[in-house]
Amino acid sequence: MEMPKLQPFAIKTQKLSIFSKLWRLLFRKRQWRLIEDWHYILPNKRVVIIPKGFVFDGSSYPAVVRLFFSPSGLLLIPVILHDFCFQYDYLWAEQDDRAFKFKQGSGFFKWSAFIRNVGVERNELVIIDYFIWLMCLAFGWVNWLVFQRKETTPLLPSKLKIK
Repeated sequence: MEMPKLQPFAIKTQKLSIFSKLWRLLFRKRQWRLIEDWHYILPNKRVVIIPKGFVFDGSSYPAVVRLFFSPSGLLLIPVILHDFCFQYDYLWAEQDDRAFKFKQGSGFFKWSAFIRNVGVERNELVIIDYFIWLMCLAFGWVNWLVFQRKETTPLLPSKLKIK
């Protein structure tokens, strides 16, 4: 599997007070941008695509959890899929040189379980993946509601026709 190509956004700390720096350390999330389409093969062999330009922060759980479980470490793959699913409520899938919306309208609980399963399959860290899933269920609904109320411009996969 090819890893996604990412561009990190800087978190400004220069010329800030020590309290502002600590606040940003604990509560500011680094954002990342995909710099090219990323293809991921699910356990059922379905190829899903996260389009170039997608920006994510990798966290729907409290900041203190991020201190122990980095969203840019072993959790990176499930985190990218999670953030896209939460923002758009579908995934792009590829079939016969065409892209289509996969599992559109699945909702908070189905996406949370889907991402947990991807994490378990990908990392084989069952206890950690279930813990992160529980954190997502407990705290992720806030992000889910924000994303579902927000008007988003759809990102389209490049080089594929849309069905």
